[in-house]
Amino acid sequence: MLKVCVVGLCGRMGHTIFDCTVGLEGIKIVCGIDRQIDNAPLNCSVEIKADPYELSFKPDIFIDFSRPDCSLKVLAYAREHKIPVVLGTTGFDEDGKAFIKDCAKYIPIVHSANFSVGVNVILSLVQKTAATMIDADIEIVEAHHRYKVDAPSGTALALGEAAAAGLNVNLKDVMVAGRNGITGQRNYGTIGFSSIRGGDIVGEHKAMFCCDGERVEIGHIATSRDTFARGALRAAMWLEGKKNGVYSMKEVLDL
Repeated sequence: MLKVCVVGLCGRMGHTIFDCTVGLEGIKIVCGIDRQIDNAPLNCSVEIKADPYELSFKPDIFIDFSRPDCSLKVLAYAREHKIPVVLGTTGFDEDGKAFIKDCAKYIPIVHSANFSVGVNVILSLVQKTAATMIDADIEIVEAHHRYKVDAPSGTALALGEAAAAGLNVNLKDVMVAGRNGITGQRNYGTIGFSSIRGGDIVGEHKAMFCCDGERVEIGHIATSRDTFARGALRAAMWLEGKKNGVYSMKEVLDL
C-alpha cells in the first residue's frame, strides 16, 4: 500500500485527489499539508498539518498541487527524508526551478504543468506541427477559473515550450504575452499568449497555427479535475522505486 501525503489537501485539487482514491487499490491518503484545516474533504479523518515538519510520521510519497512557497518547503523536507514527490504546482521563478533540479539529485520527482493524459498527448502534436508549419504565426490561448493566481498557466507555457522546441528556438526569446495598447504589427517568429480568467472553468488550452489561407488548432478542454487527479495518482504509483531525477508525464505515459 502506497501511503500518500497530499499537499493542499483542503483545496480544490486536494478534495478531488482524496475522492479519486476512495476504493482505489494500492494507494491510500494517510495525511495532508494545508493551512485551512477546517476545509478538509468530507469523511477525511487523516492527520492534517500546516507544515511538513509537524507530521507525526513520514509518508511514502507527496502529491503536491499547492503554491510555490509551500512546495519549496515540502521539497526541502522530502529531500531531507528521501521521499519522492509528484509535483503539479506551477508559477515557480528561476530560483524555484533551480531548487527543484537540486532536490532531484537526492529524490525522484515527477514535475508536470498538467497531469491530464490528453494534454500530454497534444504536447507532442504541437511540437510536430510547429516543426512542419514553420511559417505559421503561433498563438496559445488558455482559460481557467477565477481563483487561479498565475498567468499564463503552466500548461500554456508547456505548449509554448513544445512549439519552441519544434522551431528549434528558446521560448524566452520569442514569447509575447499580455498585448495591450498600440503594439505594432506582429513580429515574425514570435509565440503569443492570451489568458482568460473567470467562473469555474476547469482548464481550456488551444494552440493556433495561423497561416495565410488556413489555420490549424490543437486544443484540449478539461471538464473535471478528476482527470488531473487520476494522472497524478498514476504518476505516484509509477514513481515508486525510480532513480533520483526529474521526470515528466511523457515518461510516465511512455509517449
